[in-house]
Amino acid sequence: MEQMSMQKRSLGKTGLQVSAIGLGCAQLGSSSIEYAVRVVRRALELGVTYLDTARGYRDAEIKIGQALQGWARDRLVIATKTGGKTRDEARQHIEESLQRLRTDYVDVCHLHGLRRGDDLEQRLGPGGALEALIQAKEEGLVHHIGCTSHRWETLVEAIQRFPFEVILVPMNVIEREPLQELIPLCQEKGIGVTIMKPVATGLLPATLALKWLLNQPIATAVPGATKIEEAEENALVGCRPIALTDGEQAQIEALRLGYERSRCRVCNYCTPCPQGISIGSHLGTDVMYDHYRTMGPAEFRAFAWSREAIERDLESRRKQIEAIESCDRCGRCEELCPYGLPIMEMLPRMLPAMRDMVAIYEELLSI
Repeated sequence: MEQMSMQKRSLGKTGLQVSAIGLGCAQLGSSSIEYAVRVVRRALELGVTYLDTARGYRDAEIKIGQALQGWARDRLVIATKTGGKTRDEARQHIEESLQRLRTDYVDVCHLHGLRRGDDLEQRLGPGGALEALIQAKEEGLVHHIGCTSHRWETLVEAIQRFPFEVILVPMNVIEREPLQELIPLCQEKGIGVTIMKPVATGLLPATLALKWLLNQPIATAVPGATKIEEAEENALVGCRPIALTDGEQAQIEALRLGYERSRCRVCNYCTPCPQGISIGSHLGTDVMYDHYRTMGPAEFRAFAWSREAIERDLESRRKQIEAIESCDRCGRCEELCPYGLPIMEMLPRMLPAMRDMVAIYEELLSI
């Protein structure tokens, strides 16, 4: 691996400087503690200074807390999230996150996964989770307040109602909608823009996808990394020139056209499904399925999985398979999908891999 010199960018008006490539930590919840610690430390060695985690990412915060022992805290920017609805629930989450991360403060705490309507009203309203973040900031436990959503429109509404300092939104070669209104509004208000799903949950070639993103007006992209090799590949993008060649531009356009009618944006406009199928969770955010697709069966079987992770996914995977098999092709989801995705064809195509995953899990748990 060549000598690293990571590009740094301003995180809006927070005063923080962050690495152009961060580390999305949701996938750390899938591997053993020892391996996850190695992934985090390798990313830090390569110049990554921004870690994006959440209390809801299984035991990722615990693994990060262990990995950061011996590292200068003031050189790192840690963002976590609470999915709490009420002030008391969010306060509990913040205190637990600090314990798990082994730190006295987090640089950014987000309201996690905001949704329009009742959810937004409750969490931003009287007695809602936002009040806990404001209090925690006054106490120095949280330095900056942010919010996340899979819908860019929800974030536009949120930042018009409260002066959030940082946002986290999906954006990539395929999902470019935030560039139209959300990101210009963030630039106007000095809000730090951080990007999730930068490689479309493993669909896009990471190097090219991240390079495209670094040409956009963002502070940092936070790709997940299950393996050390992925952390290395991602970090390297932030250490090299980012100007796109004509050939790369052509590749990017081909990827956009190829996936625009097959990439789920997790907008959830298609829900609820009458059969109870969690469409967005399957098609857009299924981390373990992404691992299987990316690694292939043999490497997937041999990886250093957390036993808890495979036990939990085995239980839910069986239910997911049953739900997809129950689809009666009513067509409601496709009528509601604003992107014209062939959902009724996409879901059954996942079943062979899902069934193989179940077989692998059963094999691993029997050892």
